[in-house]
Amino acid sequence: MRIVVKRPNPDPPYSLHDAYVMAVEAEGDVLRLITQCGYVCTTPPYRQVEGDVEITGIDWDFSCVCVMEYQDVLCGNYGSFTGRKMTVEDFLRAYPDAALDIMDETYGYHQVKLDGFLHLGEKCLEFQLDLCCNGELRYLLKE
Repeated sequence: MRIVVKRPNPDPPYSLHDAYVMAVEAEGDVLRLITQCGYVCTTPPYRQVEGDVEITGIDWDFSCVCVMEYQDVLCGNYGSFTGRKMTVEDFLRAYPDAALDIMDETYGYHQVKLDGFLHLGEKCLEFQLDLCCNGELRYLLKE
């Protein structure tokens, strides 16, 4: 019997966990995340670095955003919610001034998924951004 092993994706050089995204910009097949304070290096000494992120080669037809508003529980807890699945373009139009607090990032075959909280002033929603892409994940360092 032949066995084929899929190795896990190598660890990214930086983690977007807890990155606070002040603005999201789409141009062509690129999505740019403008961070407030950058992100953390995944190797010792695990320092915070200033920078933004670009995700390239995005297929907008197979990318989407889900936004959830919790009912009778704090955002992110178990319980009932209402929500909407929309195109990235509709999301950017509906929430132009929202900030994203990224809690989790997942990378797969032609896929980037970012999960976290969507801050709208005093209101907090949960989001899941699913991107279908075959380009690069670019860390734009400001140092």
